[in-house]
Order: sequence, then C-alpha cells, then structure tokens
Amino acid sequence: MSEGPLKIAVVIPYFQRERGLLRRCVQSVLDWRAGLSICVIVVDDGSPLPADEEIGDLLDDGEIVIVRKENGGPGAARNTGLDHVPRDIPFVAFLDSDDQWIGPFLGDAVRALGRGFDLFIGDTQRTGISRTRFQWADSPEDNIHPEDHPLIDPEHGLYEFAGDFFDLLVRRSSIISANAMAYRLDRFPGNRFPEGLMQGEDRFFKLQLGQSLRRVGFSPRIYADEGEGVNIFDKSGWKTEGYVRLTSNYIALARMVLEEIRLDGKQRAFVRGQLADSRRSFVAAVLHQLRHRKPLDWSLVRATLRRDPLGAVLFLPNILGLAFGRLGQKGGRPTA
Repeated sequence: MSEGPLKIAVVIPYFQRERGLLRRCVQSVLDWRAGLSICVIVVDDGSPLPADEEIGDLLDDGEIVIVRKENGGPGAARNTGLDHVPRDIPFVAFLDSDDQWIGPFLGDAVRALGRGFDLFIGDTQRTGISRTRFQWADSPEDNIHPEDHPLIDPEHGLYEFAGDFFDLLVRRSSIISANAMAYRLDRFPGNRFPEGLMQGEDRFFKLQLGQSLRRVGFSPRIYADEGEGVNIFDKSGWKTEGYVRLTSNYIALARMVLEEIRLDGKQRAFVRGQLADSRRSFVAAVLHQLRHRKPLDWSLVRATLRRDPLGAVLFLPNILGLAFGRLGQKGGRPTA
C-alpha cells in the first residue's frame, strides 16, 4: 500500500421519516474516526426527510458529502455511493442510516485491511435479539468462535479467519452485518448490489465478494447497534400482504445466486433447498390472502411464476402439499 495517511470511505444509504436518526448515525462515524482520513458519502435515496435538513450544517469541512437520487432501494443507493468514492481511497465500509457505531470499527478495519486482508468484519447487536450476530445460529458450526482462529493483533483483539469463509457465507450470510464490514475497494472495484431486489441484495453482494476473498480478518468486539428504521420488506411477516412480495423476492434471490455465484455441489444443493422453501412459502402466502379474502397483487403472482418456470410447474403440487398438511400451518420465512 502506498505511503501517506490511510483513507476509508463510509457509504450511508438514506431513506427515513424520523428526525435525528441520520444525524446520530453520522455523528457516530465522526466520534469513532480514530484520527483517520475519511470520506462519508450519504446517498439521499429520495428520502421523505431530506438529508440536508438533518446534517446540512456538517458539510462544511468536505469530509461529508450528500449525493441525491430518485428512490430506487438500498441496493441502488449503495451502488451510487460506491460510484462516488474518490479513486485515491482504497477501503470502503457501509453504515445504515438508522444505525450507529458504538466502537472503533473504522480504526480496526483500516488496521486489518492495511495488513493485507481483503475483508474485515465485526460483531453487532440488533434490537430485540439477545445474542450477537456472530452467535445467532443454533448450530455451533454456523457461528464464529474466536478461540478457533489465530489471534493476529492481541492489542486490538483482531483475528484471522481460519477455514472456508465462503462456505460459511453460503450457509449463513447473516454472519456479516452490512454495518460492520469493510473491504478493499481497490481489489474489488466492480462488485455491486443487485438493484432489482428489495430484500436480500446484501446477501448476493456478500457472496459475490466472498467467492474471491483470500484473507478475512475479524473482531468479536461489538461495533454497531443496529436499529429498526424504515425497512418495509424486513417487517413483512407471515399473514401480511407484504409477505407475498417478500417470498417472491427470495425466489428471485436464490435463482440469482444459483446462476451467478460459483458454488460447489454441496453449496448448490443448499441454495436449491432455500429456493424450494421460498417457493413453498410463496404458495402459502398466496393461499392465505385468498382464503381470508385479503388483497392480493395478481400482477406480482404472474410475474413471479413467469420468471420462475419450475416454480410455476410446482405451484399446484405445493398447493396440494399445503392442503394435506405437509407444509405445516404457515409458510416458513426464507433464509437470507
């Protein structure tokens, strides 16, 4: 890496209705900058509450910029942010506008990436979930246990991941929070989020990145407090109209992963299983809306089946399976 101050960009996609969230988010970046040279890129994704009204007074020093665009979803907003990262900045991190850093993530990320790691990740805590992200899974092999990995920086508690990190990502991409990941943009300049997905676009991005990673560093330190903010699709639970759209989205995601990500036989079988679960959940969601005479977007149903021909063929068998109780009382939430 060239001589001079280490630089890192922070991309913040922004779409909120509640005052104060963005300011708190940006202030956490400034509070934990650790003397680094930073560039904070806030992408105002057609937010009902404009970014200027929230942080306009913080723009004077040039370290924070606002990029405005028409609403296109989180993937498009992050891509716009990546497109605006100055060419002399080799590292990039993301932070959602309703979240905040509560630890020295930027300093530790630059420290790890500067030592030759392609990706650095940290642990986070999400509102309403007692276990941290590294420990979410019920299966121990799908969690990160620091004692199983080499400690490379005792002073700062940094580890090098030992094992097949990509394989772990396939099984549980949620091991990475978008709010506690930083990577070498100079090595992966073309990686982008799929803009046609409204949920799960980050899973595809992680897998796209993961398939080419050489070295991964991590810290078990809790760096981010993840809030709720505005995420319509993430809150679309069973028995809601949004669940039909959510399961349709996960069908598209699984198909995209199978078509565009390099997978071995076992990994491909795992993703195919996720696709099958999403198809069954989609059928269950459609039937629930019909049975209870709730609104149903038929154009979405037709578009989903048109894009997924095998899912269309299996639509009736899945209905019969549900009718005979083999699918349970409701559709399961797809794994993203």
